[in-house]
This record gives sequence, structure tokens and C-alpha cells, in this order.
Amino acid sequence: MKRPNLSTSVFLAVSAVFSFATVAYADDGSGSSTSEICPTMYADFERRQLKEFSVEAPFDIEQGAKHVPVLTISEDGATGTVVVGNGDEESGVWHPMVASEDPEMVHFVTHIMVKDQDGKIVALEAMDPTVAAPATMTFAVPAGVTALTPYEWCNKHGFHVGDTIEVSGGQGNSSCGLSHFKEGAWTSVHADFLRLQKSVFQSDAAFVEADGVKHTPYITLNEDGTSASVFVGKTGVAVHPMTGSLDGEFSDDGPHWITEIYVTDQSGAIVTMGSLDPAGVDVATLDFSFPEGTKSLKAYASCNLHGLWASHAVIVGDRNSGTGRAALR
Repeated sequence: MKRPNLSTSVFLAVSAVFSFATVAYADDGSGSSTSEICPTMYADFERRQLKEFSVEAPFDIEQGAKHVPVLTISEDGATGTVVVGNGDEESGVWHPMVASEDPEMVHFVTHIMVKDQDGKIVALEAMDPTVAAPATMTFAVPAGVTALTPYEWCNKHGFHVGDTIEVSGGQGNSSCGLSHFKEGAWTSVHADFLRLQKSVFQSDAAFVEADGVKHTPYITLNEDGTSASVFVGKTGVAVHPMTGSLDGEFSDDGPHWITEIYVTDQSGAIVTMGSLDPAGVDVATLDFSFPEGTKSLKAYASCNLHGLWASHAVIVGDRNSGTGRAALR
């Protein structure tokens, strides 16, 4: 039931490089480190739970076993594995992992995370719906941890919590960092953004510049003709904030950040997608490469509070098309 840990995988699908919104760690002097993205995502899941489901806490087993994350620990105490559902029990069922380009059909566990006894997120992983159920995360149990609690987010049914497990024997570092969606998940992630756009923001399509500059992604093409950058907002006009949550709590002030930036070509195929960490950055941006023969590019940016936003199509070869980051160069 175990699979290799994906939470430390490096995003190399199309040589995307994050120039501002990179993985950042804060050291508390104890030898442990954590990225701001982990408590930020927990805080945002709780915010969404309240907004979308009118519930202040994660669902538990009372809402059904299919959504419950189940944590098991290896015999030596060094490794933890979380699966979503109880398909290994008689008459049990795993949570489905339905990849789809159709916003009405896509249904999957988007993320699994684990908290320790102090409320610190010690593991986080973005899931790939093209991988057969059960949704699974395997991670190193940090040294000194005495209890762990698993959580999962279902794109359609919200935040769920499993049983807390007492642990000992952990030997890993207490760290939690940014986890990108794998390439196989990209079309499903886009479909889910469109689903949310309609259900939460009452829009049949992504918002555009006419709806507001601050959230609009702008593409700037580089001189080499095979790379470009995306910048959310316009310098000197309005730039989107990158506000995280170090304590895992949400408020009127945040978290508020661009969760993902991605780019499609003239056929609508996604050529790059990256998740962003708000830690230590002021702007949301993505540098990326695209294949030779690409004729046009269109950028999307997802804001956790204000939905999906799209640029106009930029014709490859027209380096005057970008209007956002060009002012910085």
C-alpha cells in the first residue's frame, strides 16, 4: 500500500524556475525547519471549510469512512503512511481518484497533510488523480514527535481528519515544504479551478484584466524565444500580495496568495504549472520554458480568495505582448 514519498519531488517538467516564489524555510534554531506554505495551506483549508461547507472544523468518521485519512506507522516507527478511505476492510471503500478535464466529473483528494502533537504540519503532499486509489502519502516521522494526526482535502467534499496516532522512534527532520502537482494532475487541477469558479465565484470562465489588474497574470517573452515569465499584477499599478499564515490560523487579513500559476499553448494544452509559497516574497511570478513550435501562450493565476484569473493570449515572437513584468527589466 506504500509508495515512494513525492513530497520532496522537484518540479522539472518543463524547466520551470521560480524567481521570487521559491520554497523558503524558517529555522527556529532547533535544527528543524518548516515552510510557510504548510501552515498557510492548513489555514486556507479551514477557511474554505467554513465558507464552502459552513463547518468550523474538519469532517471526521461521522461523515463517512470513504473520506477519512488513515495513518499507519512502520514497525520501527520511522515511517508513516496515510491512505484515504478504508478499502482494505470488508465492505470498505477507497476515496475515488477521478482525473478529468470536465469540471463536473473531476473528483480527487488534492492534498494530504499530517500534524504533530504541537499542531505543527510535518508533512504535506499534492496528489495526482491519474494514480489509482487509494490516495497515499508516505513520509519520514520526525525525531521527537509523540503524536500525529492525518488530514486530507477532497476537491468536492472538503477537509477531513483521521484518528491521532501515538508514535515513537521517529528519526526524520521536522520539515514541511512546498509540494507541486505532478504533470499528470494538471488538467484535473485546471478543471477543478473552473468548477470552483462557477460554484464559489459564480463565473463560467476565469476573470480577466477588465475585472481587475491586481489579480491578472501577465506574460513577458524572453529574447531566446523559448522562455518567458509570468507576473501577477502590474508594477506601479497593483501587485497581488503573497500573505501566508505562520500559525495556521486564518483571519480577515489572510492567508491571501496566488496558489498556482500555469500556462497553456494555442491548443489549450498546459505547458507548465507551479504551486507558490508565500514565505518571504512580495510578488507572485513564474519563469518557464516552452517547446519550439509554440505559437501562443495564455497564463492563469489562482488566488485562494478571489478565484481564477487569465491573461490575454500572447503571440510567441511578439516580445511587446507582456505588460506586467516588463517594467522591471
